[in-house]
Amino acid sequence: MSDSEKITIMALGGAGCRILRQFTLLDSSDKFRLLAVDSDVESLQASGVPEENWIQAGRALRSGKGCGGDVISGQQVLANERRVLHNVLTGTKVLIIVAGLGGGLASGGLPVILGVAAKLHITTTVLATLPFAMEGFQRRQLADGKVKNDILPLADAVVALPNDLLFSTLEAETPIAEAFEKSDKELAKTLFALSAILGGANLFNADFAAFTGVLKRRHSLCALGTALVDNSENAAAEAMDKMLSSPLLGGPESLDNADAVAFSLLGGPELSLGSARAVLDLCARQVDQDLEKRLLMGASTAEEFAGKIMLTVLTVRYLDNPVQTGDNRQKRSVDRHNNTDMGGGEQLPLPLIVEDKGIMENTTPVMFDSEDLDVPTFRRRGLVIDSGK
Repeated sequence: MSDSEKITIMALGGAGCRILRQFTLLDSSDKFRLLAVDSDVESLQASGVPEENWIQAGRALRSGKGCGGDVISGQQVLANERRVLHNVLTGTKVLIIVAGLGGGLASGGLPVILGVAAKLHITTTVLATLPFAMEGFQRRQLADGKVKNDILPLADAVVALPNDLLFSTLEAETPIAEAFEKSDKELAKTLFALSAILGGANLFNADFAAFTGVLKRRHSLCALGTALVDNSENAAAEAMDKMLSSPLLGGPESLDNADAVAFSLLGGPELSLGSARAVLDLCARQVDQDLEKRLLMGASTAEEFAGKIMLTVLTVRYLDNPVQTGDNRQKRSVDRHNNTDMGGGEQLPLPLIVEDKGIMENTTPVMFDSEDLDVPTFRRRGLVIDSGK
């Protein structure tokens, strides 16, 4: 069995099935084992994989219908399929699950699948999208809680991508269906990049151990950029420009604000060691080496990419980090105001509270009557909760 055949890519729920459909349209997708899991038959039919690769969850409970955004129903229907999941996943070495969080089958059922995979000692990576701000505070809060409390403790690596990253590059007039389609296409390309890292045969060794070392058990936000170009004389510069303008990267500043950055290069058999090094050297120059970042790089070749190169970047920003001491911009601001000739008195503490909004930190705030609803009510109103101590 080849390395790619040991990798199973599982689409979970409606969003996952849409992304899997785009993945099946890419070259060499048939090298991997593809599975579609949902209670909604129409979603499974739209996944692009044959019926023998479906797992229709909760046939008796849902009768071929979706879970209607109900997390409890999503957990129920997958819990009833534990034996099926165990049998289907037996023999898998690496499982990549792609899903959209915020409600329904994916949010409720993902921890169930991860639990089955853990018992089978399968290495798991979750590629999850987080709801748009316009989808409401409740869905966003649910997705954040699921990632932090239920998914991170079970998965080996979690790549969580806010859908609001799309707004950084798309016009406000872009139809919502077109925005989701662009997102699905970018995520399908990312599955290829992840499979290249996990599948071995790297020219440069950014292996899965290093990859999970960046993401494992860390509550984080990710962004990604991809570019597919012809392998020409100017391929490196062309790929870099295209990658930095990818809809799910959020602009070049995403690299500046990251705690860790991973680059992956995929090319055809003609890709030489020197050419790969030239591209990745250009990548390294995009990252500020003065900041204490973890920089990962990997390069692989595949027959299907003859005459092409695909460049992918994944940026990771930890949400459980203290304030970075290596932020030179912050340090310059402090030094500029630290003037001991202005009276020499002790600076009194300012009554400022920095609110940690979790995964909503860089998304469009939900405002009502000049209040940010992403901040809990008791904090907005300055209430003190009696803990009984």
